[in-house]
Amino acid sequence: MKKITVLTCLLALAATSAVVAQEKSDNGINPLSLRPVHESNVMYKLTLWRRLDLNEKANQPLFANGSEITKHLIDGVKAGVLEPYDNDSVSTKITLEEFTKRLTKKFEGGGLSKEEIEAGFGTEGAASEDDGWGGGGAATETTSQNSGDKPAATTTTASANAEGYELFAKDLYIIEIKEDWIFDKQRSRQYFDIQTVTIKIPSDLSSDGLEKELASFKYKELESYFRLNPNCIWYNAANTAQHKNLADAFELRLFNGRIIKKSNALNKYLDQIYKSPKEGLQKSQQLEYELLEWENNLWEF
Repeated sequence: MKKITVLTCLLALAATSAVVAQEKSDNGINPLSLRPVHESNVMYKLTLWRRLDLNEKANQPLFANGSEITKHLIDGVKAGVLEPYDNDSVSTKITLEEFTKRLTKKFEGGGLSKEEIEAGFGTEGAASEDDGWGGGGAATETTSQNSGDKPAATTTTASANAEGYELFAKDLYIIEIKEDWIFDKQRSRQYFDIQTVTIKIPSDLSSDGLEKELASFKYKELESYFRLNPNCIWYNAANTAQHKNLADAFELRLFNGRIIKKSNALNKYLDQIYKSPKEGLQKSQQLEYELLEWENNLWEF
């Protein structure tokens, strides 16, 4: 009887040890990492937030006409392929209805009516004011030439409803990247491990004049989505035979993103810490240099 009791206790202890070992292994791997580094090999880590203005020249390949990165993300959500989240903590999913609501700009007093939106007023391709050089007529001509083509969702037409109209992909020119800067002591090298990508609604397009988040996405899911979609391209203007997939573009760091926040106890942006946008910009540039020098200085003797 005693032997059976001892054997039972040993089996229970072994099972408990296995569970603990499995939990420790799970906790040592970041589920958001595309190529995770076990925590036991992480010698140094910073979490950085970068702001990308897609209208900047360096970022325009991500924002090519008809192949905007924001268009691909919106289309992925509408097709049910991508999961949108409330913010970059990616702990709370949002529904398609909520996503569409956030994407809709409400009508304001004196704005266009539903009938005017459906008629084409205020949409991309509509005739603009004449600048004295025939600029308005050119826009009208472009509209008439493309009228026979089926417009792409969110880029060439605005879907109107009783509350407002859907924003264009071209309107959403701000994205934020959250990434971990990691030094892997096993491989003796540093990694930029992108965690999430967030689309921002510019302040001039939000109802209350404040910049807001449209949705956040896990980069690990985006990478697979980009790989499977040949239309998700980084536009190579220097050689149109060598466009790159967006996944490769992010892997090669073919973008310019200013650091706006690094991990800190108060969770404040650089502008808030240093009390002014100018000081925040200077600290952002200084931080870039410090990250470049850190790995080089590590191996000096």
